[in-house]
Amino acid sequence: MKKITFVSTNRGKEKVLAKCVAAVGYELERLELPIIEPQGSTLEAVALDKARQAAAYFEEPLVVEDSGLSVDSLAGFPGPVTKYALETIGVAGLLRLTHGQQRTCRFVGALVYMDQDGVPHTFTDRQAVGTLALEPDATRATDAWSSLWSIFIPEGGSKPLSAMSPAERDELFARWQPHSVYAQFARWLAERDGAALKRSGGGAP
Repeated sequence: MKKITFVSTNRGKEKVLAKCVAAVGYELERLELPIIEPQGSTLEAVALDKARQAAAYFEEPLVVEDSGLSVDSLAGFPGPVTKYALETIGVAGLLRLTHGQQRTCRFVGALVYMDQDGVPHTFTDRQAVGTLALEPDATRATDAWSSLWSIFIPEGGSKPLSAMSPAERDELFARWQPHSVYAQFARWLAERDGAALKRSGGGAP
């Protein structure tokens, strides 16, 4: 089986990406590297910066993913500085910023694949829409990717991700999955490999 290297410290994201690429014939290996958290105006720019840093350490094809929360009434903040915002003002601080304002928000994801020639390929996703809770949920979700789970209420729902049962979250993620950056990347891999096979004469006439 072919291999893909995922540069990340997040085991939750590793699990999702591994499942997606396994479906198209790839095995995922997670690698942690001393990457400096960059600043950028968009998540795409941040993910690209991280991919270029990773490529300087690891001269093989690799994947880097970055995600954040975009709040409509805050002009997309915290977006590319979500990690910094959570480390400083936390989820309670984010809720204070939106007090008395419209609370629609969305998770935004950006994935960059750096190929064997050092060429980046970027995939983005903005489909996970919801609203901010009035206060953080205290439920401990052991599989949570971040503390944002305690304040993000999915569109059409009435409780944050952390308060949902594992079955409810699985159903929600199954609806999001086909358009996620992970699924987009896996489809692109399959299409690229299929085209390469045809060029080499190994495909159907």
